[in-house]
Amino acid sequence: MSFRMPGRRQNAPHTPPVAVRRPIGARTAYYLAVVLSILATLTILDTFWEIPHPWHASVWIRRFADAMLLALPAWFLRRRGWVVLWVLIIDLYLFSNLWYYRNYGSIMPLSSYTMWQNLDGLGPSIRNSMRRTDWWLLLPAACLALFSFLTDRFACTASRGRRLAACGTALLTAAAILLGPYRHDPNSFDHPGPRFRNEPMVALRDFGWTSYWIYQTSNSRGCTAEERLEARRFVENAELNRGPAPGIAPHGKNLILILMESQASWPIGLEIDGRKVQPFLDSLARDTSVLYFPKVLPQVKDGRSSDAQLLINTGLLPAATGAASSLYGSRNTYPSLPKALKRLGYASASLVCDFKSYWNQEATTRSFGFDTLHYDLRGDNSMLRADEELYRRSLAILKRMPEPFYAQIVTMSGHDAVESDFDTPLNKTRIADEQAKNYLVIAEYVDRCLASFIDSLKRCGLYERSLIVITGDHDSITRNRYEGRRECRLEDRYVPLFLLNAPRRMPTDRVVAQCDIYPTLLDAMGIDEYLFHGLGESLYRRQSDCAADHTSGWVGENSDDSVRRYRKELWRISDILLRADYFRGE
Repeated sequence: MSFRMPGRRQNAPHTPPVAVRRPIGARTAYYLAVVLSILATLTILDTFWEIPHPWHASVWIRRFADAMLLALPAWFLRRRGWVVLWVLIIDLYLFSNLWYYRNYGSIMPLSSYTMWQNLDGLGPSIRNSMRRTDWWLLLPAACLALFSFLTDRFACTASRGRRLAACGTALLTAAAILLGPYRHDPNSFDHPGPRFRNEPMVALRDFGWTSYWIYQTSNSRGCTAEERLEARRFVENAELNRGPAPGIAPHGKNLILILMESQASWPIGLEIDGRKVQPFLDSLARDTSVLYFPKVLPQVKDGRSSDAQLLINTGLLPAATGAASSLYGSRNTYPSLPKALKRLGYASASLVCDFKSYWNQEATTRSFGFDTLHYDLRGDNSMLRADEELYRRSLAILKRMPEPFYAQIVTMSGHDAVESDFDTPLNKTRIADEQAKNYLVIAEYVDRCLASFIDSLKRCGLYERSLIVITGDHDSITRNRYEGRRECRLEDRYVPLFLLNAPRRMPTDRVVAQCDIYPTLLDAMGIDEYLFHGLGESLYRRQSDCAADHTSGWVGENSDDSVRRYRKELWRISDILLRADYFRGE
């Protein structure tokens, strides 16, 4: 029984306000709005990359998955302003990569974001990289901000468990899409790893930003203070113990380096059914005025042709994992042939058949110090018949270059020996390995193109005014395959080295490491005073007759264990120098 006291009001019991719990669908709708905003920004950014390749549906799907991952914080940030701020931070990251790309032709390595000291003096470069059209990248974020302002407050009233479940579903969906390509063979271009090593920009388009971050994170390692100190001592000792200078003064000749794709030593001098496979290179090998080194051990690794350019232009060995051109091509500072020759008034140019994104050419060309990159010089020719057009266009470029100059010409035709369409008697020869036969057919064509180019240099007068270097970038079809042997020895992989118009004679019958070419060319051009003469040894100063590859193998007649250990140690030291960006500030 209850009753009311007369003359007094009885307070009603306090009832707390009931929270309006919005369905998870409202948050899902806003999450999708954020995804679409980021996707639109990524799509606009894609229009700024210069990538001459077709788009596929898989590209759009992976870009959508990237946007799903980047939008995940929208599930938990309670205020709309924080979500818009998060999208603007993503935009700032994308802006930095766009402006970096305009300078280096590549995406900014993740490690560079920790190197704030490197921003000193880069203000003018960054400003010159900006375009008015860049601000279109902010349009999706502006639309998202307007959408957030006009819609109801989307404070997260759904239960934490439901939000976690929805976020987890989005995460697993995006992961399933982005990790799908990793099921392929790690050595094929269907797998992101080889593609990022070879063509970072194309790989970014094909596999997306998440795969790029995975590649960078899995292949980038820092250096300890002990490693840096060890590398410094090693380099200083190597510079002190280079051996007596050859006494070659700067002579002012041009330097023309012809880096021949997959050119091996074994076809030179090879005669089949009375027919020489490479008669022009064979004539150079027998010319007493030409220095011919037939036993050069290629030391390329994951970066293949780009590693050869690193070896010859900087004297460094390849990275332990990944391609140095993609991991360190735009980030690092290098001592190099172009930079050393520039001190003597040389112009420099790199001339390649590929597009500038292949092997990160634009970035490495700039980092190595070349003044100019001429790319896509094969024109409409197929890869197989690229060399003749490359040489034709290169000759026209060389004629226009101010002298003295350094020109690096990188050929292509020898790249793939799967098949050939050349009409030659070699097609009828009996060689068990079909690819070996195709390789020889292509080698004959490559030799003919080179002969024509050298003849053109003679006719225009550049030949006499130039030191001409001809070498192979790496092995492809090895001697054992031609001979029908299963085992491949290091001797089967040799590439040649020719020096035409060399300033001095020297013995040429010993084993040469590919890293020895850089210091040899410094000496051949009369450059004695320079900050770094490479990890190898100049053939003008000493020849240890020993070379080591990145495995446990070594080759040569030198049986001194200390020499062998030293040659093996170069690989570890070089990897430290690359990871540490040792020469920045030197």
